[in-house]
Amino acid sequence: MKGAVAWFAENHVAANLLMLFLLLAGFVTAFSIKLEVFPETTLDRITITTAPSNH
Repeated sequence: MKGAVAWFAENHVAANLLMLFLLLAGFVTAFSIKLEVFPETTLDRITITTAPSNH
């Protein structure tokens, strides 16, 4: 890991290009991500009906 950090510290252009790429990728992802306010869900339900008892 120290080798990569040292290499980027010496190569400012590469570090800036990597930063620019990451920022652009983040903006593209942020604007193309699908956002659902109310997602579609299916609820499994069972309805039980009973007759009233005559006591």
